[in-house]
Amino acid sequence: MNTLFLDRDGVINVQIVGGYVRKPEEFELIPGVLTAMQWLRPKFEHIIVVTNQQCVAKRICKMENIEEIHRRMLVTFEENLTPLDAIYCCPHLAGAGCGCRKPDIGMALQAKADFPDIDFADSLMVGDSLSDMQFAVNAGITPVHVGAKHPGEYEKILEITSLHYNNLLDFAKNHPGPAGHPS
Repeated sequence: MNTLFLDRDGVINVQIVGGYVRKPEEFELIPGVLTAMQWLRPKFEHIIVVTNQQCVAKRICKMENIEEIHRRMLVTFEENLTPLDAIYCCPHLAGAGCGCRKPDIGMALQAKADFPDIDFADSLMVGDSLSDMQFAVNAGITPVHVGAKHPGEYEKILEITSLHYNNLLDFAKNHPGPAGHPS
């Protein structure tokens, strides 16, 4: 596969229900994510995070806070030999019409501009929300749902994809690819 796009909150880190990860101390990896990344990294040419963070536009936190969270996340993955290629973040409010906020495909287009070899048709988007699944479809990427089955939203997700996993580790264990699992 060419590229693995990942949502952040609820896929990589524990999502704060009704709130936002506003500072590095609040960023907590979901158990099994580092193992999942060890299995996934060899299977993809690129692994890219695409995340909506409207907490910036809401003035709940500053972009500098988000950038520090992302720097620490990059270092953590690098130290575990599972580097990310890039992180793209939309700091705008839902409904702002910015073009980069999922389900719009601005972050996918930015990734393609930065990595011209990305082939959306040979890529996957792993996310936990309806907007992640719609982003994938809008960009021509295969959508993969992980995580909780939110009432109301999950029925719509079922109409978009048949690929559902409990979490990123479950996806990594069950995703076929040329690389085997680490011993």
